[in-house]
Amino acid sequence: MLENFQLAVIIKQRNETSLRRIPLHQDLQKSLAGNWQDQYDSFVEEIQEVEFDAGYQTEGQECFCLMDYSLPHWLVNENCQTVPSLNDFSSDETLMDSIKGIVAFTRNERSEEVLLFQNFSRSHVIRPGRFLILDNKTYKTNQDPGMTLGVKLSAVYLPSEGKLLFRNYRTVNTFLRLEDFYKEASDQEIRVVLGHERLATQDPEAVVNGANQWDRKRFAMLRDSGVLDKYSAVEIRERSTQYNVDIHISEDKIVFPSEKHEAKKVLQLLNEEIFRGAITENLYETNSKRQAD
Repeated sequence: MLENFQLAVIIKQRNETSLRRIPLHQDLQKSLAGNWQDQYDSFVEEIQEVEFDAGYQTEGQECFCLMDYSLPHWLVNENCQTVPSLNDFSSDETLMDSIKGIVAFTRNERSEEVLLFQNFSRSHVIRPGRFLILDNKTYKTNQDPGMTLGVKLSAVYLPSEGKLLFRNYRTVNTFLRLEDFYKEASDQEIRVVLGHERLATQDPEAVVNGANQWDRKRFAMLRDSGVLDKYSAVEIRERSTQYNVDIHISEDKIVFPSEKHEAKKVLQLLNEEIFRGAITENLYETNSKRQAD
């Protein structure tokens, strides 16, 4: 069984990421250690490590591997010995809505430190009045917000090897920044994206010629996300209104602007890199500390 099992939540507020310890009763801590051991065993069993390529879909026991991965500053100095010193996580509903992931700090059977990650979304939040608990033949609800945990791991990090293992880029990128490992789209690959049936580009060559490193990574991310295949131009425009991004449609196609600033905002929207603060409702760019325009 995993030793020194400690659990924490990854919280992102106004794009400031931090960790909060989840205080556990001893019996629950022991039970979770056994459950997460099963998830860990299932994750690494007969694993086939492949070099990360965001455009590739892993199959079977294939798993992406990033060697020499540097943990973010809010995580790099933490381990199963330091986690008990973190601030405890409260049931404040604002914090609940800011959870991006769950991480377990523990040691494996070789007494090696390992970090085990699960993704977390709002669907994992148990809100009062929406969850029924049987108590002496009568159902009642919880008085405070709670959370449910997943049944499988999203990623595993081995500090001794500096190795990060994961299967789905978009899932893990919500709590660990991976975009720096994304290959940039070539000129031709950008032209292919701009030629998608959902897009009508005003001046494709101007967009290609003006694309910098940031743009090229976003075009590659957009290509691999499948967003343009899954949603119509009208659906995307409807979702854009709350993020102050002007989406213009012509003949059931999104008009992709050639003007640099507007093109950036459209790419951010399509790659889901804009979010609204839970309290202030200000708009922010993900993976940045800068407030969005």
